[in-house]
Formats: sequence, structure tokens, C-alpha cells
Amino acid sequence: MRRLLALFLLFTLAAGAAEARNLALVIGNDDYENVPRLKKAVNDAEAISAELERLGFAVRRVENVDQRAMSRALVAFNNDLGPGDHALFYYSGHGFEIGGTNYLLPTDVPSAEASQIDIVRDAAFPVDRIIEGIRDRGADVAILVLDACRDNPFAEPGTRAIAATRGLARIDAPEGVFVLMSAGTKQAALDRLSDSDANPNSVFTRTFLAELKKPNQTLVEIAKRTQVGVKKLAASIGYQQTPAYYDQIIGDVVLASADAGSVVTSDEPAPATGDDPQHVSGNVRTQIATKGEVQAGAGVSMGSGVIMGPGVIIGGKSADIAVEDPANPAGDDAADKVTGQGGIVTAMLPGGGAIARPGLPSGRAPIASFSRSNAGWTITVSTPEPAVALSYRLSPTAQFRETGLLDVLDQRTGQRMPNPNIQLSGKARQTVIEVRYRTVDGATVGPFPIRFDPEVALYDSQRRALEGIWPSWVEFREFNGLLVYFTTLVSYRCAITEVRYGLDGAEPLRRFDLPPCDPDAPFNIPEDAEIYLKIPERTKSISLRLTWRDGTQSEVNTIEK
Repeated sequence: MRRLLALFLLFTLAAGAAEARNLALVIGNDDYENVPRLKKAVNDAEAISAELERLGFAVRRVENVDQRAMSRALVAFNNDLGPGDHALFYYSGHGFEIGGTNYLLPTDVPSAEASQIDIVRDAAFPVDRIIEGIRDRGADVAILVLDACRDNPFAEPGTRAIAATRGLARIDAPEGVFVLMSAGTKQAALDRLSDSDANPNSVFTRTFLAELKKPNQTLVEIAKRTQVGVKKLAASIGYQQTPAYYDQIIGDVVLASADAGSVVTSDEPAPATGDDPQHVSGNVRTQIATKGEVQAGAGVSMGSGVIMGPGVIIGGKSADIAVEDPANPAGDDAADKVTGQGGIVTAMLPGGGAIARPGLPSGRAPIASFSRSNAGWTITVSTPEPAVALSYRLSPTAQFRETGLLDVLDQRTGQRMPNPNIQLSGKARQTVIEVRYRTVDGATVGPFPIRFDPEVALYDSQRRALEGIWPSWVEFREFNGLLVYFTTLVSYRCAITEVRYGLDGAEPLRRFDLPPCDPDAPFNIPEDAEIYLKIPERTKSISLRLTWRDGTQSEVNTIEK
């Protein structure tokens, strides 16, 4: 089997309408534990991510994810979506059809025989349910691209394999959904043309990418030209493969306009950029990656695990936020409070009056970072201009509360600096916090929404902390022999699913078990937890590799004795 690629697109709406966001989840699975491994799924996911980011999508990417990590990625992606959005979900990995239902397989899917069909169902993700999840969030348009090897991954010689037809079943998509499959019914998708084929991408994906780069094509045009290209490549080696598509989107979808910066939906065929002033870009372009540092697109810089929001966009610690539309830095949700013309923003005063604010930095909003202790959450807010007061509220009907002043003078204002911190209980749930600030000339700017997700913020803050202190992940001590302590990793275990280690240059294959994460007291170490190992006295170094909770892995870090 090859892969399933599910693409949900966020498109630019006509001027004057509510602006939809462009969000994508990209998953690539190569390293299967119990069924045949793949070779190009991760390459395909990375190539698709790069191209979508160029086109203006906010991309969340995970690679080689097991059932738990894949479930978390899907939940986080669904939480990102809101009414009117257009979503892109790309899955590249094993796909499988059972009884007319298509499933996506995580890397830890168990091997199974004919009598164990329920084991596979329980471990996999039905495509129909993924569509439902996105539609339930109110997304207007969902585009699935399924690049899957259609052969049965459980069909091993000498076993009674689970019964399945060759290929995936057709999908009866609801309105607003477009499905593009890498091969037709009962066809198997080619991973490569031959063993000497050096192209890093599958036959389908290399063709699809080439069409995706061409401006001003509708989605149907891309699908049809991909069909032609794949069929021609397959025929060159005497093989039959023709991608299939199922279109339930009303109107046309243009993925790449001539300026490569906008995506357009329309009830009528979309004109080229510049032909119709009603079609505007305005979408935030960035990539939300879960592996390493984030390379942001134009106008935005943010850390991993970031959730897109209508104004201030928050993720984990040290997320730098910017908004492309300087006339509405708070986003549509706060447009009645902050409006503007060009670079001049009108801010509401406490008494209800308004003044022109020509000095507000263009296209900027406050940024927020999160830190967790056993006592609770601290949200630190930084404003884009000097402020003399900062206030917040936890619900739309609550009164704004000021954070107070520090015993520190701000040399820019000559006044005491406002306390930048907002304190929340450790049991605080996902919510939207509104913040506003008052400038030295008396103008109140805001409110700006901050989307707080404790699960995402806890993972992100602990991972960032560990990435910054990797030389202290373990500590050597001598006490009745040589011991290595894993105290730091145990303390920050809410970001980790697995620790593997090796001694004196050996590959990190041995597992050190961590206690379960306790979100209510994440840094507490249980009394019965194992925090050290006894190792040979002549050991000189230990190599470690962590598997993060999003399924990605750290580099192998070696710590000397």
C-alpha cells in the first residue's frame, strides 16, 4: 500500500466577506513496525509541506507517527479549524480498505490475519471520520488527496490475509469535499518506476506537485492533468495507473494565483490575479512544523505547536506573532473595537470615545508566551509599543482586570512598567483570553484574543526547555558504582513518549521507561518512579534520543561522563 494524502484548504474570500484561514495538516509515515515499510512517504510529506507553505498555507506537519501521536495531531488540527475555514489534510502512508471503508494506518498498526480484522479497525483511522471531524468544525471546503499504495499490507506469504480488494474504495463525499486518489479502483499506486528511479517522490506525488506549482489552475484542472501525467509515466513501464477524483465542491477552486500568494474559491471560475479587484490575498502565510525550528512565511514568525487564531495567534513559549492586515490587527473578531484606514488605527477609549492612533506599529499585535509550574500557568504578554497599563478578561461578558504595576520604571514612558503576567490555575481549560493595553497618551488598544490550549502549551514549553538544556538531560554520579540519573527527563516527561539510550557510542536502542504525565502536577516525580540506572563503571558516555509526543524525534545527543 502507499499513502493517503488528505488536503484541506483555506481560501481567500472576496473583499468585504469574512476572511477564511488556510490551514493544513501533513502526515508522512514510512517507518512501520509490523507491516512493510515505505520509502518515500516522508519525502512526499516534506515536499507537499514546502509547496503549500509557498502558496500561503499554515502547515502543521508530523512524520512517522503511531496511533497516539496521529490521534493528537488530528485533534489539534480539528481544534485549529473554525466556521468558514478551508482545511487541507495531507496523509502519506499506508492506506487500507475493509468492507468499503478506507482506513489510514499509523506506524504501530499490528499485523493481522483474516480472523483479526477488528484489530486493524481499532488501530486505524477511517477516512470518513476524518472528513466528518473537519466538517463538524464548520469548514466550508475540504480537499482530500489520497496517495496510497493499494496493495494489502497484511498479505504475507503463508498467512491467511485480511480480505480486501486491491486499492481503496471510492468515497461518496458530502457537499464541499473534493477527493483526489493516486490510483483508480482496483489499481495499485506506484512508489517508483524502477529500482533505479532516483526521484525522491512517488509517481503520483511528483506529478501532482508539478501541477500544483502552475498558477491559475482550478482544482479540477490539476486533477485532470495529474491523471494524464501519471497514466503516461505508468504506461512507460507497461503499468496501468490513473488517478481518480470525486468533486462535490460547488464552484471552482484555484490553488495558486499568479502571485503564488493566494487561494481563491468562487461560484464562478476564478479570474487571474489583477483581473478582479474583489479577489484579494490577505491570508497569513507560515508553516507550523513539529520538527525543529519553524521557518515562517511572510509576515509571521512563530514556534512549534502554534494554533492559528483570528488575531493574536498563540502557541508555546516565545511565539512571535504578527498580523498581515495593519488595518485590523486584532482580526475580524475585534473589528468593532479596533478599526483603521491604511496605517492609522482607531482605538476605543475607556469612556467609549475613539481617537486616531497613527503611531501603532503597522501589522503588529501583542505576543504571548506560556510557562507552567506546579502552582499553575503564567501567561506573559508583550506589547508592540510602550504601555502604561495591561488588562485582561477570561470571558466576553467579564470585566477587564488590570495586571497591576511593577516597581520598575520604563525608560520609554517614565512611568512604572505594567505587570506583563497573567496567572491561571493549573486546572485551567482551553479558552480565549482577551487582552488590551493603554498607551502613554491615554489610548486603549485592543482587545486582542489569545487562544490558550493547556495541552499544547504544556507540551511546547517542556519540549523547548529540554531542547535548550540537552547537555543536562542526564547526570553521572558515583555511589556504590556508576549511576546515571534521568531526573531532568522525568521532570519534563509531559513532552516525551519515549527515551532510548546507548552507552559509549552505541546506537540508542535501550529504553528507559518514564512515569505517566500528570497534567495537574507536571513536574512532580512519583515516589515509586525509577530515576537512575546503574551502568558499567568504565562507561565514558551515554547517547540519547527522545521521541516527542507529536511523534517526531530529537537528534541523538551524546553526554560525556
